[in-house]
Amino acid sequence: MTALTIKQQKPADKKWLNEAGDLIPLDRISKSERLAEAKLSVLAKERLAFRTALEKHKKKCFDVALELYAAFLNENGGVNNKSKGKGNITRYNFDRSIKIEINVNEAIAFDEELLTLAKNKLDEILNDGLSSASDWLKTIIMDAFSTRDGRLDSKRILALLRHEENIPDTRYKEAMAFVRKAIRKPKSKQYFSLYVRDEKGDYVDVHLNFSNI
Repeated sequence: MTALTIKQQKPADKKWLNEAGDLIPLDRISKSERLAEAKLSVLAKERLAFRTALEKHKKKCFDVALELYAAFLNENGGVNNKSKGKGNITRYNFDRSIKIEINVNEAIAFDEELLTLAKNKLDEILNDGLSSASDWLKTIIMDAFSTRDGRLDSKRILALLRHEENIPDTRYKEAMAFVRKAIRKPKSKQYFSLYVRDEKGDYVDVHLNFSNI
């Protein structure tokens, strides 16, 4: 996060700097504006302090998870291939009342222009008319390019590749070639979770998401 500095203006300053960079005499600043300056400055400073603490805690969480996984491998003669952000990790305390997880999200995106070329080839097949025996193909093609909240489902797009050997139409193979070229893999993201067992024996995710508290 970019370093941020909170400067609180106080009545002792006599003149306060406004958004335009003008110095405004204190007697022209309303009580509500003074209150907002005092309260929001304190709130912002607290928030930044929490953010710094959370960043340190996040690093500690991942460091501990990797340390525990390395210790587990050392005892069992395994090879650690997870320090480079590959694969998921799950570890427990002794009575399994605490569970931690690192989940890796391997995101998949597509080059839109190449994907459009693939869709055009598939549309040619559909426009030629399919026999009743090939109605299933029409369904998977239409489903693959249907959107949810304006976004394509990458799993459905990739599912088209599984049918390549079973469809003799050369245009389908050309379309799948475009799909393969269109695949982009942005940098994977790691997510840390910590769970604690409740009195019922269920694991409860201890969220640090502000909106879930």
